[in-house]
Amino acid sequence: MQKSETEERLIKVPRFLDRTWIESCGLIEKTYNSRTILDFSETQKIDSAGVCFLNLLQKLHKEGNGELVLRDVPPHIVREFKYSPLKSEKPESKSLHGIFVNVGDNTINACNCGLQALSVFVEMAYWGSIGVFRRRDFKKGALSEEMYQLGFRAILIVSLLSFLVGVVLAIQSAIQLKTYGAGVFLAPIIGITFIRELGPLLTAVILAGRTGSATTAEIATMGVGEELDALHTMGINPIQFVVVPKFWAISVTMPLLSGLATAAGILGGFFVALIYLDLTPMLYWTELLKHLHFRDVFAGFFKSLVFSWLIIWIGSYYGFKVRGGAEAVGRETTASVVTCIFVIIMINAAFSFIL
Repeated sequence: MQKSETEERLIKVPRFLDRTWIESCGLIEKTYNSRTILDFSETQKIDSAGVCFLNLLQKLHKEGNGELVLRDVPPHIVREFKYSPLKSEKPESKSLHGIFVNVGDNTINACNCGLQALSVFVEMAYWGSIGVFRRRDFKKGALSEEMYQLGFRAILIVSLLSFLVGVVLAIQSAIQLKTYGAGVFLAPIIGITFIRELGPLLTAVILAGRTGSATTAEIATMGVGEELDALHTMGINPIQFVVVPKFWAISVTMPLLSGLATAAGILGGFFVALIYLDLTPMLYWTELLKHLHFRDVFAGFFKSLVFSWLIIWIGSYYGFKVRGGAEAVGRETTASVVTCIFVIIMINAAFSFIL
């Protein structure tokens, strides 16, 4: 659809505004005295050449007494060219926004986010399993380095917090048990609670704030610095190169950290039983082993493994989602931690009815 050269012309911008389209669009001409409308309704991505081209068009139209208008510019593209001279226009058909339109837009956005997250998960699962034996685009020593960063450096904070939580939980439980003369049951209460629930959950929450945020920030910074584009240029899959070593590292270290957190929590309950309830060490450990079953240990191990995959998956998704500069990195990192903790608690609640 195109009006006369001196009045108005409507030009549809493709999905990717890049140098190829700039050279073939026919906008590079000598006269700019008309009203040009660029429709961005189908555009999904714009590169640096496109941003410079829009700035140049704005300047040329201003000098030629013309007008350049951008229509239906997606929010993620607006964030990529933050300059004020360009005038944006909304179509008349979208002037009336009702509740159903908003619900529909939010539903479509949620579906798109879900598909993007599913795509990241499928690639992570493939390159972390079958793809490992097909191509080996890994940095030398990446797995051991990630295991050190994700596992060994988290030992102190995981064990200390679990021990303190175990002490607090044991004291609150011992007060009630001592009233009824049932202090001997403190051992199975603390032991089973930490083995099945608190051990994996506390470890997951700590690593969500520590590892999940670090994963998002690292991938987002690589995206902002165009390092991910450089990997694509070299024919290297970024998920295989960046995410897979973290995936395997946390899959190995998370169950170990969960076991350490469980042991620290039980040890905290042990000290409370000795000091507050005057139980003997032999009685405490005997009662714990008497009520402990294999399904409790399996449930804790399975939860810790699933939580580790969730942390890397969500952290990677938000990292690859970043568009913009430092502000976008901080925003998506915060969203990653909040989402990760929420999903972990929700999945843990679901596991309580299954395992």
